[in-house]
Amino acid sequence: AVAALRDVLQAFQAEGLPPQREIEAAVKRDLERLATMQNDDGSFGFWRRGDHDWPYLSIHVAHALVRAQAKGYAVPKEMLDRSKAYLRDIRSHVPRPYGPDHRRTLEAYALFVRQLAGDPDVARAKALLAEAKGPDKLPLEADGWLLHVLATDPAAADEKAAILRHLGNRVTETPGAATFVTHYDDG
Repeated sequence: AVAALRDVLQAFQAEGLPPQREIEAAVKRDLERLATMQNDDGSFGFWRRGDHDWPYLSIHVAHALVRAQAKGYAVPKEMLDRSKAYLRDIRSHVPRPYGPDHRRTLEAYALFVRQLAGDPDVARAKALLAEAKGPDKLPLEADGWLLHVLATDPAAADEKAAILRHLGNRVTETPGAATFVTHYDDG
């Protein structure tokens, strides 16, 4: 959150914001703590190193690492490299009981984070969309993540158009907002 909002908080001089040196020290401390919690395969469990991995948590931590690095924080290269390796192999880390929607959503999130990390895989994003039988068969988050991955590839024009059409059909616009309605199940 600090990395994502770094520029905004500084620009608006948010009330109650600690001095910059304290923020920098806290991020450094948090990154060091995360490094001690990462499993050898690049994954993260809850609470301590060695706990079984949780794919969503591992992707989310990798996302935070990439965002922190993009904002100039010193992210240990080894930690980020292990996370990227885990994301490249995310399909093998998702437990079998997870349903196809959940598996695809996790993979779409991993592809998005890989794209942010400079490790794009447009071919896999296109294949994932095809496996799902179209963007209307994926949760909206997955569509958004895949759209980001496909956005820079001219050869993905059809896939981008299909996602944008689906999102356009799902949006409710008012003069002051645009909202999307979706659903979640117990998975």
